Amino acid sequence: MAKSLGLLVLSAFLPFASAQAQIVEGIVVNSLTGAGIPGIGINLEQVTTGAYRVYQVRTDSEGRYRLDDVQDGTYAIRYASNDYGLPGGDNADPPRIQVTAGEKPVMLEARMLPLPRVSGRVLDGRGNPVPKARVDIDGGMLVFGGETDAAGKFDIRQLPGTFTLSAVPPADWKPPDPEPESGRPLGWARTYYPGSVAAEGASKFTLRLGADMTDLELKLVAVPVHAVRGVLLNPDGTPAPKISVALDDDAALASALRTESKADGTFEFPAVPDGRRLFAFEVESGGQRLRANQWIEIAGRDLEGIKVRLIAPFPVHGKVVFEAPADASAPAPKPPSINLSTVVSGASLLERFPEIYSARPDADGSFVFPHIYPGAYRVEVSSAPAHYYFDAVRLGESELPTPQLELTPGAPPITVVFKLNGGAVRGAVEKCASGTVLLIPQDTAVRQSGFVFETHCDPAGHYQIDAVRPGEYYALALTGGSVTPPALRPRWDDATLAQAAAITVRAGETTSADLRAVSPPQ
Repeated sequence: MAKSLGLLVLSAFLPFASAQAQIVEGIVVNSLTGAGIPGIGINLEQVTTGAYRVYQVRTDSEGRYRLDDVQDGTYAIRYASNDYGLPGGDNADPPRIQVTAGEKPVMLEARMLPLPRVSGRVLDGRGNPVPKARVDIDGGMLVFGGETDAAGKFDIRQLPGTFTLSAVPPADWKPPDPEPESGRPLGWARTYYPGSVAAEGASKFTLRLGADMTDLELKLVAVPVHAVRGVLLNPDGTPAPKISVALDDDAALASALRTESKADGTFEFPAVPDGRRLFAFEVESGGQRLRANQWIEIAGRDLEGIKVRLIAPFPVHGKVVFEAPADASAPAPKPPSINLSTVVSGASLLERFPEIYSARPDADGSFVFPHIYPGAYRVEVSSAPAHYYFDAVRLGESELPTPQLELTPGAPPITVVFKLNGGAVRGAVEKCASGTVLLIPQDTAVRQSGFVFETHCDPAGHYQIDAVRPGEYYALALTGGSVTPPALRPRWDDATLAQAAAITVRAGETTSADLRAVSPPQ
């Protein structure tokens, strides 16, 4: 089933929270029909400093709930459901209430949106239902999955948006018969709805709130398969025996083929469809996590003599520095956390959902990533300190044009640079309501966390963003009510950016940009 997408409240009647109360009660309703929703999980989590309590309950058949004897404190309210969600998804901060001993209860209301439903069945080329097939609904930065039941059926709740649908059978599913004339072996390929083995041939469908897509039929396509043979090696080049070897599907990383290396380190995958595949796995050896990470391309023939070498991790050191004008009197702030995220070119899901390593700097700004593997990485920051902006990354003495770098054993230290005297952007937004204002770099190479700025309009429709890195930006205002959070939509399409204002931000200056809010991309 789809990931739980609740955890958010659309509205809470907080004026009642000022009343003295030890009872918290409320109702959760369907925002489209107004009917109460049964079975919604309610978590009341105390966030008062020095205390932590959690109260849990589920809504009854009418969508109502009641929590008795709630102790004094400040609480965050979370609503959880597989079938309902709210604007902002899991990333939005839950509302808070204050509970104080008294006679009147705290009264709350939540309005949740019914998530669209995608259902159907997966069949093989013979027309047989395929149990335990992996089904993926891919929306670019949002991927949801499910598994078919014993009858080959799937039923997934999904966020609104535009998606493709694909399925892959379990590894032990009976293969197709060989080609009648040539006897060439065949296998079941990942198949995109309505019947393509290439992602480019997939039909896209749009899901809207209150509109389900049901009775879809996805029939797996048989394609030629080829053998992949090779040897697994330890870091010192000696054979690595009796180790589970995984070959992942580039399309969804959900249909890994597995085998075990023999005593001499050799392995074989007898039936692999054409496409890009990744050897990606880890093993424990001598207290270290050794890793293999190697791409291969299968195109119309067997692959022989593949050598996959396990790699040992290595440390990467660095430092956070704060550069300020000579006349600045403010002391350097506390260094923020630094992240390294993997960069994998041309790998659909690995590229979109990278592996992330995090380091917390010492008081002097020094940090270390103790276990990093060779490869390309992007430097990201959790957040810039007040009045500073994330400016640049240096590798050794060289300043990099983008925050992306290649790391190998013995790499020079990383320097993460923050600067004062950024620019500011402010203005008014027509029809903003509770919408979002973003500054998106025009340079796509730095269109990432730390370089994209975000704020919300105030009740009067105004906004201001301070400490902005100087440069060229698109100023874009999005209307409220988007189910997909802006953080999950970094690939901005040209049609959306065409509605933005192109602005220049200069150090120490304020740029004015009045905007009109537009609907967010799905």
